Amino acid sequence: MIRLFNKSNFWLNWGLVFPIIMLNLALLIFCFYYLQPAITIIIIAALLAFLLNYPVRIVTSIISKRSYAVAIVFIVAITIFVTLAITLFPLVLQQLEEFTKRLPVWIDSGSIQLQIFQEWAIAKNLPINVSTVAKRLEEHLANELQLLPTQILNFALEAFDSTIEILIVVVLTFYLLLYGDRFWNDLFQGLPLKISQVIKLALHQSFRNYFLGQFAIAVLMGLTLTTTFLLLKVPFGLLFGLSIGILVLIPFGDILGIISVSVLISLKSIWLGGEVLIIAAIIDQGIDNILAPRIFGTLVGLNPVWIIISLLLGAKIGGLLGVVIAVPIAGTINLSLDYFKNESINVNN
Repeated sequence: MIRLFNKSNFWLNWGLVFPIIMLNLALLIFCFYYLQPAITIIIIAALLAFLLNYPVRIVTSIISKRSYAVAIVFIVAITIFVTLAITLFPLVLQQLEEFTKRLPVWIDSGSIQLQIFQEWAIAKNLPINVSTVAKRLEEHLANELQLLPTQILNFALEAFDSTIEILIVVVLTFYLLLYGDRFWNDLFQGLPLKISQVIKLALHQSFRNYFLGQFAIAVLMGLTLTTTFLLLKVPFGLLFGLSIGILVLIPFGDILGIISVSVLISLKSIWLGGEVLIIAAIIDQGIDNILAPRIFGTLVGLNPVWIIISLLLGAKIGGLLGVVIAVPIAGTINLSLDYFKNESINVNN
């Protein structure tokens, strides 16, 4: 370890290590694609088990036997999920269907508003020309609108076809809650003890800080924005509020969601769109600056540039699931490297 970080041999060492690392990464990516959908099922089940493990610990403190606690938490979680699927999901789907029908009218309204703005700019002798932008925007939105119903239908068919996979995820989540510790110990058994301990600790810390924090913020943001939109009588307030809340699970997703929703509402009414933008931004900043640090502190200790890079790589390799887990994995790598770097410095000193 000391010789590895010796400055005189730095480039030589990394000239040998870097190709090996890249070959291993290429092999992992190949295995990830080759073993689909099994890898995706395992990752989703592991994430669900990780989130449910915290209420299991709370129940275990009340009733000592863990198997009973797992059964209670699992039944409650499934009950909540089924209740939401029966009550909330049909409403969201109904609003989505109605939104696709109204969107052409909103596009025409947005074009009219841009034309009015263009006439006002000409009357004031302002060098502004939005007619080309308006035409391109209308064509782009119209094309996307034609594809949206097909995409929704394909998503529904895929969800129906993956019923067996969903059942496997549920069963695997249950058994990971029961025997997860033994599974992870067996998984890292081939590594040296010190390295396995560091990686397991970094994994736990990164995923805990990220998912528990992001999940709490997403629920809070979704409920707050949905309630606010409904009080303001924003069209499709339930759909837009929950959409932004879901996007909060992705870094910078709240900004993307707020801007997208504001632009869509501005097609109907530019004043309402501006009002939604201001109020949603205030709520978002209030939660991020006041409540978020108290809920989960620093995200994963990553530079924002590395967060964006990890998101791009995650999207390229694993699609939506890759985007969701990219940041905590990058945080795990960062924490592990920091530990070994600090250890080598201490040894040298």
